[in-house]
Amino acid sequence: MSMEDKSGVKDRRKSSPGGTTPVDSTIFIKRQPYTQAAFDEIYLKEKNTDKPPIYQRALEKVSCTPKKVFKIFSSFLPIIKAIRYYNLKENAVTDILSGITIGILHIPQALAFGLLTSVKVENGLYTSVWPIILYVIFGTSPHVSMGTSAVICIVTASVVDKQAEVFKAANPTLIYSSLNGSSNATLLEWDSIPAFMDYKEHVSMTISLFVGVILLIMGFLRLGFITAYLSESFFAAFTSGAAVHIATSQIPALLGISIPRYGGAFKIVKTYKAIFENITDANVAAIVTTIICIAFIFLMKECVNERFKDKLFIPIPVELIVVIIATLASYLGKLNEEFDLAIVGNIPSTIPPPILPDTTGVADYFVDCFVIAILIFANTIAMAKVCAKKHNYEVDDSQELVAYGMCNFVSAFFRCFPSAVAPPRSMVASNMNAKSTLNGAFAALLMILVIMAMSVLFEPLPKAALSSIIVAALKGLFIQMGDCRKYWRINRIDFVIWFFTIVSVVFLDIDFGLGIGVIVSLITVVFQTQFARGYRLGRITKDGAIVEYKRYSETIEDTGVKVFRFQANLFFANAEIFRNTLYKCTINPRKLLKFLKKQERKGGLKEKKMSTDLTGVTVTGDRKASQVSINSNGKDTFINTASTANLTKSDNPVFSISDENLSRPSNYSGNGNYQGMPRQMSTASSISQLGYEEDPETGDELVTPEKIRIMRKTHHIIIDCSNINYLDASGANVLGHISSEYNHVQVKVFLAGCSVDMIKTMTQASVFDRIPKENLFLTVYDAIAVAKTQSIRPLPPVVEDFDDEEAAEDSYITNIQ
Repeated sequence: MSMEDKSGVKDRRKSSPGGTTPVDSTIFIKRQPYTQAAFDEIYLKEKNTDKPPIYQRALEKVSCTPKKVFKIFSSFLPIIKAIRYYNLKENAVTDILSGITIGILHIPQALAFGLLTSVKVENGLYTSVWPIILYVIFGTSPHVSMGTSAVICIVTASVVDKQAEVFKAANPTLIYSSLNGSSNATLLEWDSIPAFMDYKEHVSMTISLFVGVILLIMGFLRLGFITAYLSESFFAAFTSGAAVHIATSQIPALLGISIPRYGGAFKIVKTYKAIFENITDANVAAIVTTIICIAFIFLMKECVNERFKDKLFIPIPVELIVVIIATLASYLGKLNEEFDLAIVGNIPSTIPPPILPDTTGVADYFVDCFVIAILIFANTIAMAKVCAKKHNYEVDDSQELVAYGMCNFVSAFFRCFPSAVAPPRSMVASNMNAKSTLNGAFAALLMILVIMAMSVLFEPLPKAALSSIIVAALKGLFIQMGDCRKYWRINRIDFVIWFFTIVSVVFLDIDFGLGIGVIVSLITVVFQTQFARGYRLGRITKDGAIVEYKRYSETIEDTGVKVFRFQANLFFANAEIFRNTLYKCTINPRKLLKFLKKQERKGGLKEKKMSTDLTGVTVTGDRKASQVSINSNGKDTFINTASTANLTKSDNPVFSISDENLSRPSNYSGNGNYQGMPRQMSTASSISQLGYEEDPETGDELVTPEKIRIMRKTHHIIIDCSNINYLDASGANVLGHISSEYNHVQVKVFLAGCSVDMIKTMTQASVFDRIPKENLFLTVYDAIAVAKTQSIRPLPPVVEDFDDEEAAEDSYITNIQ
């Protein structure tokens, strides 16, 4: 088989005793250089004109077949597909065991996080039933465990407590209770007043309702991309800051003291001040319970579950064991009566019927609902994708948004607060290799059994034990704070986002911190556009690879040709940065025009007496008739400029890209030069190398013939657009203005590697009125090959388009206006 295909690409292989092995391979491409227009004319496919009429396509879209009906329903209700293709023999046992295990983990978290959300304990139990069932119906990930979540609970609690203060201000007399109808009254705890707790319950239900509506709208509109603007450092800082608030909110229960709940800015400072003021009232029984529970949890998790995780089929449910033992100890020791230890108290043993949430005053916290919705989606979809990657399946982002919306919207009518994923439960489901979302049905059944038959057994459970479970669960979030060192090492901007987010979350409040973190994240996105990098390109002498000039050894530039690459999109925010960077890296046409005008006034340019080429060097007739190009085998030769004045598809010079392992021409010396040929390498390439000198007459930069000579050496600027993925009207106009300014000093601008979208934008912005389409090339190599054939042109009169210096300097501003 031939080693060269029709495209001219060779792949050389050396035979080895074991067969043909690619020991040494080279790439050699040989073809004519293409402008973008010429390439499109030959290879661009014509649009398909054989499409059926629009009415026929519309009929196909609305046609109803059994397959289409099943596809529509199964996409909105994934449980239909899960049941239809469920393998009972292979998956049932795994799903049942994983569902029961997750249900066991739900029990202590449901009790604890109901307390954390600042509502009734039973609300946590309900939130561990209905969202699970709804996710089984609408969800797509078998490992996502919907229900109570520490971060979402504390954010919800902040809103609930804020509205609770409004209720207290509107009903100041509820805190007093008359005794036997007498005039004497007793001061009560707000949390012991049924009307107050019912109000907080309705607020949490309303939050869940509107969070569900927002998530459903986002799902139907496919707005999942919103979370792309929130970085990993932002989420790490936010969750770690929320962990500080969660732990702080549990300290009073851990110590057995009672303090007011604070809201707003600096609430954590106020909370700790109140804790230290009431520390002398700490309950010894609560402290002992806290120490024993936390020590037992960490001991079992670190020394048993973590150490023997490979040998244990399921992790030991440490939290559930703590709940059972603490409940038994409290009941048998009568800790509530003997030591005044706070307990959970009455828990209803029924599933309540659906009710309508009271949406009064929702306008005051609707923005908080939107924030919670974003947090639920971001945290849950991140966990779903982690599990999907581990188990090699796909997650439908839009359907997941619908599932999260239904979990919160429907469950709001069943006395539930906002629900989300809990990473520990999801990781257990992942480790147990749950096969389908149906495993959630078994977890929900277990929770229903607990509520209907065993909830009364948890009434003596000490609140200190539940708080211990919450605090112990925050270990990972506190350890996560150490990631700040990683962000500092990787990217300082990530660290800035992390720092401002965590500081504002901790010292201001969760909602303030969230807003500040998002704002800082967006500001950094804008800020980064101001540091878009541009640089000159050169080619390696040995193999012709195009790389950053002077960054790599043995890089050279073709005489008179400068190649510039911009590593960013080109739009209104950085268009001026692009122009300034281009002028700094190559030559500044405004400065050159100004130099030429000043030199003309001083009589420094005597064009009528001297024949000068574009490099500023006087040439003879012999040299003027020839110039350098690139021929078919990659070496530099002298060609006649008359034959290259007008390039067509038939007489374009042929260029080549070759590796040093290729067979060299006979006159190749092996060091990047050809025998008998001067090495094509630029010397002084910028007037900055000469330093800045001040003109004593005007105070401006001193104009010298050497500076003009260096700047006049460049006759082509090639802009590599391969990294520009987006171009707007401002960016397109800047390209046109740059071309016009270079034209004033007889420097051509070539664009290489323009995308289809970029060309479309330039066409609509009328850029090709100033940049001929013949100046657009397929690749940088094509542009260089053509630029080197056009290096000799007659020197035009200096500043022929301007009557005075001011008109030349103001041309760019005039074009913009």
